[in-house]
Amino acid sequence: MFVWDESKRRKVIEDHKVDFALLLDAFDDAFGVYFEDFEHSTDDEIRFNLIGFSAQYGLVYVTFTYENDNVRLITAWKAEKWMVTEYEQYKK
Repeated sequence: MFVWDESKRRKVIEDHKVDFALLLDAFDDAFGVYFEDFEHSTDDEIRFNLIGFSAQYGLVYVTFTYENDNVRLITAWKAEKWMVTEYEQYKK
């Protein structure tokens, strides 16, 4: 199950023009690129990033963590150029 903080969701919509609720299909992308976010992880929370395709937004970059049996979304935005390049390299 996907979960998120509602106030964070509203901030991401305002700042990045993407809605957590409309990009969940990026997690189903067979070519999605997953990697650990070492820079923002802590001893208490390991974060991960996904570059994946969403029907609503195209390529998106999503930061998330696992919390109990849930995937907790932290932030997201439309993919930047380097992310698109990374995704295309992975698809080859």
